[in-house]
Amino acid sequence: MRKKIYFAGHMEIDFENKELSNLTKDYRCCIVDSEKILMPFEPIELNDKYAYGWPSFYYADENGNPSLSSKLILEREYAIIPTIDVFVAFLQEKITAGTLGEIMYAAQNKKPMYIYYMPSPTESDLYNTNQWYAIGMAEKINPGNVHVKEVNGITDLLNQLNNDFQIKPLRYPKEERNE
Repeated sequence: MRKKIYFAGHMEIDFENKELSNLTKDYRCCIVDSEKILMPFEPIELNDKYAYGWPSFYYADENGNPSLSSKLILEREYAIIPTIDVFVAFLQEKITAGTLGEIMYAAQNKKPMYIYYMPSPTESDLYNTNQWYAIGMAEKINPGNVHVKEVNGITDLLNQLNNDFQIKPLRYPKEERNE
């Protein structure tokens, strides 16, 4: 049985039109076919040891209608995180409250955690990211189970995922960074 990995990170949502936008820039769509995670799904095989376990970018209400209800998203994630085997988070320069919440919930559930972050200006001597507090708190809640690595972009992240989990990317994105 493959271990299921939960992949947390910033997701671009166009709230006005209730749809996902810029999905091609999402690191998860570099490791699995975006069409598969836009539909209801079972875990997606990544290799002999691991499967993409969540998130699906498809949320449906009790009637099966697509929905981006925050209540529904929270209910799904509360149900899924305790069932996954490994938690991966990618912290980009933009702070995402949902990702920080997922990190805390995974830490509370004592999941093996891999947190990759892009450096950003900070006064912290703990980690070179403005999201250092969430990482430090995860380490406090879940000691010995949190692995933290600095990456320099999505391509570097994909290479780290390949090193850590033997997950070969389907594609590499064209990266644009504001220097």
